[in-house]
Amino acid sequence: TSPVIAGGSLFETRKLSPDLQSKLKRSWPNVETDNDTKLWEHEWNKHGTCSEGTLNQTQYFQRSHSMWRSYNITDILRKAQIVPDATQTWKYSDILSPIKTATRRTPLLRCKRILST
Repeated sequence: TSPVIAGGSLFETRKLSPDLQSKLKRSWPNVETDNDTKLWEHEWNKHGTCSEGTLNQTQYFQRSHSMWRSYNITDILRKAQIVPDATQTWKYSDILSPIKTATRRTPLLRCKRILST
């Protein structure tokens, strides 16, 4: 049996098929470190276990990927003329506004600094 924590079972990587892991690497990457599995483990153990009466671990991550697919953030930003550019910068609100309009939700955005070598 799996160890149980506040409301559910602890994260088990083996419950995520290689195909689902590949999808999650795109839809739910760990942008702070390169350890995606650690992020998924944290998210499941902190949040996913509460859904265990309705969604098991596999279903929880399948649902998260489906939700990510339901909105094409790149397309939303492109329609607002926000595209990658070497010199152009945008304010947080410039990026937030079209996403909020399209999804009817307020996203939490973080920047990831890319260190030049």
